[in-house]
Amino acid sequence: MLGLLTIVLTAALLLQVALQQRNYLAAAWPQWRPYLEAACVPLQCRVGAYREISSVVVDSSSFDKLQGNDYQFVITLKNRSDRELEMPAVELTLTDAGDQPVLRRVFTLPDLSAPATLAARGEWAATLQMQLAPSDSARIASYRVLAFYP
Repeated sequence: MLGLLTIVLTAALLLQVALQQRNYLAAAWPQWRPYLEAACVPLQCRVGAYREISSVVVDSSSFDKLQGNDYQFVITLKNRSDRELEMPAVELTLTDAGDQPVLRRVFTLPDLSAPATLAARGEWAATLQMQLAPSDSARIASYRVLAFYP
């Protein structure tokens, strides 16, 4: 009886770990995705794209004044992983001459018109137009960009 209990508890632990790491397992072994999705149905969870922010880098970016208070923000994200990854959100922080934040904006996938995933070893670029208030526009000296998972 003790041996059977050990087997059942070990199986339950393995199932729990598999469900906890379902996104990684589906990315590493795509043939497991249908089984993971089936296991998620009664638990009301979903199998999504794998998140590994250390493999997503901001390859290039620019924030340029066009005319008046109109600006153009260009960003290129690169996936250094061999796996398809979930597309991150992007935070743009505009700073003054003292490197203090003036404005901070988070761009989500709909804002960026971005796909849900970033291909393995792939890159993706976006160009966004924006307009700032004249009082903020006068204070902008630099910017910072951060990719993150919300």
